[in-house]
Parts: sequence; C-alpha cells; structure tokens
Amino acid sequence: MMMKPTARYRLLLTACFVVATAAYGQDTLPIQMDVDYAAFAFDDQQSLMEVYLAFEASSLTYAKEEVGYRAHLPVDLALMRSTVPGLPGTPGDPVWQDSIALEFVVPDTSSIVPGQRFIHQVRTVVPPGEYVLDVAIPADAASRRAALTLRRDAVIPDFSNPNLVGISDLTLATDIRPSSDRSNLFYKNGLIVRPNANQLFGNGLSRLFYYAETYHLSKAVVDADAYTLLVYVAEVNLPQPLPGMEQRTRRPVRSPDVIVGQFDVSNLPSGSYFLRIALLNDANEALAEQSRKFFVYNPGVKRAAPPALEVAFENSPYASMSEEEVEQAFRHIDLIASEQERQRIKKLRELEARQHFLMNFWNKRDPNPSTPTNEYKDEFYQRVQYANDRYTSRNIEGWETDRGRILIKYGLPSNIEPHLFDRGVRPYEVWEYNNIPGEGQAQFIFADRNGFGDFELIHSTVAGERKLANWQEELRRN
Repeated sequence: MMMKPTARYRLLLTACFVVATAAYGQDTLPIQMDVDYAAFAFDDQQSLMEVYLAFEASSLTYAKEEVGYRAHLPVDLALMRSTVPGLPGTPGDPVWQDSIALEFVVPDTSSIVPGQRFIHQVRTVVPPGEYVLDVAIPADAASRRAALTLRRDAVIPDFSNPNLVGISDLTLATDIRPSSDRSNLFYKNGLIVRPNANQLFGNGLSRLFYYAETYHLSKAVVDADAYTLLVYVAEVNLPQPLPGMEQRTRRPVRSPDVIVGQFDVSNLPSGSYFLRIALLNDANEALAEQSRKFFVYNPGVKRAAPPALEVAFENSPYASMSEEEVEQAFRHIDLIASEQERQRIKKLRELEARQHFLMNFWNKRDPNPSTPTNEYKDEFYQRVQYANDRYTSRNIEGWETDRGRILIKYGLPSNIEPHLFDRGVRPYEVWEYNNIPGEGQAQFIFADRNGFGDFELIHSTVAGERKLANWQEELRRN
C-alpha cells in the first residue's frame, strides 16, 4: 500500500479519534499509527471484534541484522466500557487487553517508499456494548521512540437476535483474494482480507475492496429463495449513487452470507464518500442497511462542474421566495448541509443568489431528477412537520429541539426506550438506530434536566454529537 496523503488529509483521518496523546521529548521520533475496527457475529453472548493497526514504515526505527533491517514495536491494547454508573469520568477496568510485540523486516531502509505501511490485525470476542479502545506504544530511549496513545469509541452490536436481519460492520480493504491458508493473519471465510486502517484510497491505491457479513436473512425472506444486494458509492450528504458506482446483484438466501466486492475509485475527485450496502426483498424494500465513510486523495482528478439545471430558475418556486422564506429555508437545511455548503451560504448576500443556492441544494439531492417531485426534499420536510407536531413547546419549535434535530437529520429511530418515571433519576429517553451512514448502530440519550419536558441531548455514540462518558451519573437527581 503506497500513498502520500497531504497534511490536510492526515488531519481529516485522525479526526475520528476521541483522544490522541503523544509524549515527545527532545530528539524523539513519533510513530505514525492508524487504528480501525469492525464487529461481526460470534455467538449468543458475544460478538467478534477485529482491531486493525497500520504503521507508517518510514516512522519506525530499524536495526541492521543478517536478514536485513528489523523494527521492533511493542503495542498495548485495552478495551473498556465507556460508561460506568457511579464512577464519573472513568471507563473502568478493561474488558479485554493484550500486549503484542511486533516485528517488521525490510531488505534495506532505502527501499521504503512514502506512504508504505505495515498492517497488523488482532481478534477478540467481547459482549455487545459501548466501549473505548486504547492503543498505546511505550517510549523507548534507545531507539528515540516517542510514546503514543490513540483512543477511539467502539460500538459492538448484538447480532444474536434470530428475528432481526443484521449486517456486520464494513471492512474496507486494500486487497481481498481467495485463500486456503488458515494460518495467515488475515484469513477469514476462505479469503485473505487486508484491511485499510485509515480508510484512505486513491492515488497509488485505486481499488476499494470491501467485506461484510449478513445474518438471519432466512427469517425475513420467507417466500423467496433469493434477495437483492445493492452496493454503491455516494458523496457525503447525497443519497443517490455516483454514476457508474452502483452494483446490484441477486443472491441466494444464506445465513450468514459473506459479501465481498470492489470499486475502482481512480476517477473520483479528492473528498469524502460513503460506501453503502442494502439488502432488498422482492418489493425493493430494505431489510437491513450498512454504510462506511472513506476518503479519496486523487490530486490529478478535477471535480466536474455541476450540471445545468433542467428547470429554468425563473419558472421555479425558488424565484418567488421572500427574504423571510429564504432565511427560514437556510435555517432548515443547516441541519443537513456540508461544511463547505455552510461556508458558501455565509458569503451569499443577494436574495437571488440565495434563491439560486437553495434550488441547486435540493436539485443535486434529488434521487429521481426525471420525476416532478423531489422525494428527498419531501421526506426532509415531512420530518420537519413530524418534529413540529411532536416536540414543539411554548418557547421553541419542534424542529429546533434536540430530539427534533436528531429526528430530521437521521430519521425515525429504530427503537425508543422511555424512562419517564424511574426512581432516583431524571426523566430520559434512549433512542436507538440500527444504522446511521458511517456509524452503523447508534444511540442517543435525551434527558429532561429541568423537569419542564425539555429533553436535551446529553450523550450519543455518533461522531460529532455530544458525548458524556458518565451520562448515567448526570441523570441522578440531586
């Protein structure tokens, strides 16, 4: 694997870590490490967790030996429950921990190229739950190695319910090929799957490979012996597949079923994307969905200009929108706009320019441009109306509340667990989602802190949302 990401993309990739700490002394050398994980079904009580580690070859220290040059690298891993009632701010004792001594050999240090990485994988079984994963490299004075600790959230789903169709986490890989070598570290279900721990593809790594497993399909597809697998690549914040980046296949019903494939991303402009998987029945209804965010660095590929709009602006409803209507629309779309779009909005001053932006914003999200309606926009405003109907109070409209915002952004939850009258704690709700693009299974905790029915988001497992390690303690009444 050979890539040389720019500083911008390195910052983008490390942003997924909740905490990243390093102890550097004078003349010490920092290790460049990436960490990822994926969860799969194992048995009724536990799930299988794979931890993927990647080390940039040029950041390691090598000692000359008869066979070449060898780098020694001790790594400590620990998985801890992310919340422990009664112990604010502490993750508690490790549920699992391991110490491994890695060795990497190169024939000559001059043969190391920029972006070259060594990959390692560790497997363990743990109960489903919400965890914090710590990966630490101790300092070493002899090799001038600096200490490094990477910490990230890890949500391990429960795949054991036989009545619920499930999809494992998606493993993004640099290569997948058939093999019978069970002794290989990356062997799985007759395949060698080499994970890509930093999810960066593109320049020098033009093919994105993916691996996933499906569970309990036979319970949902009772009147057919096959189902449709839909896999596609989409831009962040856009629902439709990119042209030429969609795979739809008919597959026999098996449980589990191993899903493997690849996409050529050499022509994608640099940026963030989602790989999405959906299991469809004969009515084209989604039985289960899963997705994973990844990044592309292709400096030689220019992003095409947006296509001309088929409907003339003058004949569109946007042309007659007033200043107040446009301002309200901008407040609504802020819930789903990309950061780049938000920055553009700030620079728009003229009413017509703002109207044009709104038209383009919704048109490029239209999953079926050939139809007279924009299904994506219609669903968005149905969610806004639902939030207003359900969560509006005397002081604030429903779409502006925390519960309304989450509902509009992520859709209706798969399950709501109310705790309105539990003894000794404030009223709260737990919202659970089976799949949020780029996150998988997710959880939101809303609490009525003041007793007036205003439920605030106090904790979520979704990146970018509020996190509170000791949220159970927060719920206790004073």
